[in-house]
Amino acid sequence: MLLLNQAFMMLWEAILENAMLVGALFLLLLITWSYWGIAGRHQKLAYRFTSVLAAIAAGIGFFTLPLFFNSSLGSLNYWVDWAFHLAMVAALFVYAYVVILPLITGLSRLTKHSA
Repeated sequence: MLLLNQAFMMLWEAILENAMLVGALFLLLLITWSYWGIAGRHQKLAYRFTSVLAAIAAGIGFFTLPLFFNSSLGSLNYWVDWAFHLAMVAALFVYAYVVILPLITGLSRLTKHSA
């Protein structure tokens, strides 16, 4: 439990330090779900393809997220560092999934109508 508590405390500090970026990402989330509401609301959601794309984003994030914090994978020496890193990768997976899902669903509707 201490591991999760420490990881989420570090995640909260990172959110506070990057409030502008978090606001932009939240706006992107609202825009994609608004798009789904307009373009693909009656479509079946594309869960499988979205999970593959989100897993790819998380895999790329595993190696690139430390660069965002002026660090590297080699400098993750303590369990707290790894807990923060894994929490960030999990958060990236969830965010990518939630943003990509309405886009893929809406785009699949457009491609079916144009064919």
